[in-house]
Amino acid sequence: MADISNVQIGVQKITFGGRNLGHTDGGCEFAYEPEYTDITVDLYGNTVVDKALTGEVVRVTVPLAETTLENLKEAIPTATLVEDSANGKQKLTIGSVAGKKLSKMAKELVLHPSWLPDSDKSLDITLHKAVIVSEVALPFRKDEKTVYEVEFVALIDEEKDDGGLLATIGEDF
Repeated sequence: MADISNVQIGVQKITFGGRNLGHTDGGCEFAYEPEYTDITVDLYGNTVVDKALTGEVVRVTVPLAETTLENLKEAIPTATLVEDSANGKQKLTIGSVAGKKLSKMAKELVLHPSWLPDSDKSLDITLHKAVIVSEVALPFRKDEKTVYEVEFVALIDEEKDDGGLLATIGEDF
C-alpha cells in the first residue's frame, strides 16, 4: 500500500572521511550504474537469453558552496595542503607525478538526510571507499556564488561482503 510518509524532500549533510564538507548549492545526486554483458547461444542466434553483471559504478555528485583550502584539498586529492603553523597560514600546492593511486586516498563518504536527527541513520548513503575523480572548476563571477561540483566514485572495499562492496543505503551493521 502506498504511504505518503515515504515521500522525501530535503538536502543531505555530506561528510568525507568524517569531515563535514559544509553547505551545498543545488543538491546532491546519488547514482548507481550497472554494466551487463549479453549472454547468447547459437540455438537462439543474437537473441539474449541472459545478462551477466560485468561491473558497477556508484557515484555521488555534490555542488560544494564553501570554498576553503580544506575542501579544495578534498576536491583535488593529489594536491598537498601545506601549513605554516608559526604564522597560521596555509596554501594548496597542485601538481603530481603520474601513477598515484587514488585508493590510498579513499575515504568514507556519508550522505545524511538533513531532516533526520544525526542518530537516525536509516536513510544514510555510505560509500565505503570514495574518491573524487572529477575536474574542479572554480567559477568566479560578479553576480554568482562560487560553487564547484565534485564527483565521488566508490572503489571496491574488499573487507565488505559480496553485494555490499561499494556502498550501503541505511544503517550499516
